[in-house]
This record gives sequence, structure tokens and C-alpha cells, in this order.
Amino acid sequence: MGSTNLASIGAAALETLHDLIHAAARRVEEHIRPLVGGLYRLFVSATPQARLPSPPRAEPTLPLPIPSHTVPAPAVPASGRELPRAYGLNRVVLLARDPWWLFTHWEISPVERIEALRTLGAEGEGAREVLRVHGPEGDGLPPRDIDLEPGTGRLHFRVDHPGRTYRVDVGLRSTSGRFIALVSSNAVTTPPAAPSSDLGVRWVAIGARHARTDVARAWSGRRLPVEPAAADHDDVGPGTPSSAAAPRRPRASDALPLR
Repeated sequence: MGSTNLASIGAAALETLHDLIHAAARRVEEHIRPLVGGLYRLFVSATPQARLPSPPRAEPTLPLPIPSHTVPAPAVPASGRELPRAYGLNRVVLLARDPWWLFTHWEISPVERIEALRTLGAEGEGAREVLRVHGPEGDGLPPRDIDLEPGTGRLHFRVDHPGRTYRVDVGLRSTSGRFIALVSSNAVTTPPAAPSSDLGVRWVAIGARHARTDVARAWSGRRLPVEPAAADHDDVGPGTPSSAAAPRRPRASDALPLR
């Protein structure tokens, strides 16, 4: 009985101590909360608030005076002068620039590329767009590929044999080397890197109003007589000596061929 009473008395004492601590904490909170609120309001009121500068006010711009002798050009919409970026065509055009260089430009629709990737299947992953150059025709040489950057639509490229025929394909090449042509070009022949072998000469006679007539007789190599134009001495006054009025005499240069 003695030990039970002691345990009950201890539990009651602990519970009473807990209640006292809780009540004291509430009393302290009631006294501190107004003090903290007052200090906060005092701090806010004592701190100046930063004010942003107001944006500058735009002054109205007056139109420049137009001179009376000029008329303003009519406004033309930009859309009427702009060329389209694409024409919806699948084609490639090849041109010969000189004996050593070719120029090509092309356009391929996205649908055509998607169909080619679908044909490649799993090989389409990592496929590159290339320009495949065929030629010179008749030499039996394998075609060569030129890797293209994404979005490229034109290219100048060099060839090794002038006076030969070439053509190109734009297509996709897979990592395994499989190639699918998207568009194929026309065939062009580069000019030879030498003077023309055509030595034919056509002789013509110039008539009135620059009319030309073929003649069979070849030119002798001598200078042709030139009639003085009437306008050459229109401004020569009466009594003024003029070399144009003097009779024309043979000159040593008449025997020289024209160059």
C-alpha cells in the first residue's frame, strides 16, 4: 500500500508541474506577442521604401516636312516583293560554271524525305543527306559523295576533268552505305580548258542601218575606207580651216591588218 501511494503522489505531482509550466508559457506568450508586434511596426515605419523612377515620357514626334516638288512614294506591302522560300517542287538543276566548277541547286519536299526514311527503316537512324556526283560519263569511275549540311539547298563543287559530262543525285546515305536518291539532275558538259577548235570564219558586209549580208569573198587584210561623217565638221564656221575638208591621202597604216 505504501509503494502504491508514493507512485500515485509522484504522478499527481508531475501532472501538476506540467500544468504549471504550460500556464507559465501561455502567460509569457501573451506578454511577448504585443511587444514583438510593436517592434515590427516600428522597424517598418522607420525603413524608407525604395521608389522606382518613373519612365521617361515619350515626346510626340512631328512628321518631317515634304518638299513641294516631291511626291511620297506609295506604300508597297513587303509580301508583294518577297520571293517564296520554296515552290513545293522536287527537283535538282545542274549548271556548268567553267571547265572546273559546277553549280547545283535543289528543292526536296519533307514528304519525300519521310518516304525515303520509311524505306530505309532501321537504317534511317543516323542517315546523312549527300550530293552524289556521277561522272565523267564513260570513264567507269565510281560516283563520289559530298556530305551536305542540314538545310543546304545549293552548292558549288569542283570537278577534275574539263570537257566532260556530269550529273548529280541528292539523296540519303545510311551508316551502312545504302543510298536512296531523292531527286536526280540533268546532265551537263563542262567546257574544255583550251581554245575553241572551231576555226570557221563568216564574212559579212555591213549595209545601211547595220544590215548584214553574207559574202563569199574573203577580206584582203587592208583597212577599209571610212567616209567622214557629216557631224564631224558641222560646228566648223565659214572660213575656218579644217583637216576634215582636206583630201584624204594614203597612209602607211592602211597596209596594216586590223587587230
